[in-house]
Amino acid sequence: MNYECELEDGRYLELGNDGDQTMVSLSTQGKRQQQSQSNAFFTGLWSTTPVVYRLEKDYIVRVETSHGARFLRVEGNRTTRLYREPEMSGAIEVKLKELPARLIPRMKPMEPMRPMEPMKSMRPMK
Repeated sequence: MNYECELEDGRYLELGNDGDQTMVSLSTQGKRQQQSQSNAFFTGLWSTTPVVYRLEKDYIVRVETSHGARFLRVEGNRTTRLYREPEMSGAIEVKLKELPARLIPRMKPMEPMRPMEPMKSMRPMK
């Protein structure tokens, strides 16, 4: 299942779980342009719905997994993994909306390249 929340200034945060990876997509939808960037973080399989908090100007994503709680920080257009729980005083929970799973597509692995054919021998110069 994928989830989405609106951040600020027309930005959206989308979260999905693909096996042990949490997929994070940030997108901006303006009048004339749309930008999007995605990242994947090893968190483990989700055991519950993620929770997003607004913490001053940043956002914190809390994901519960069989490995314990995992945290991601969204700062502007950058998402990073945190290796410990951040100070959450003053945090406000942001409502998530459930989305169809198709919005964050799983990347198709690249096919291996075919071996190159050896070069043909050059003829002697005349």
